[in-house]
Amino acid sequence: MPVHADIPHQEVIFLDETDPRSSPMKAKGIGELGLCGVSSAVANAVHNATGIRVRSYPITLDKLIEDLPDVA
Repeated sequence: MPVHADIPHQEVIFLDETDPRSSPMKAKGIGELGLCGVSSAVANAVHNATGIRVRSYPITLDKLIEDLPDVA
């Protein structure tokens, strides 16, 4: 699971123009759209690896352990 220290430095660039229709802050966000599918891809990878579908975030070990089959 990546944490804050794993993310490289990001440069934030503010534009001089505002967009009154995009949000209450009149700002445009472009980076968020690229991150929308990451959490669902991780959840699908967990499902493919374990056979357990986790439908709430964060995906933690305790949510997986309770549904794992018993090992003989």
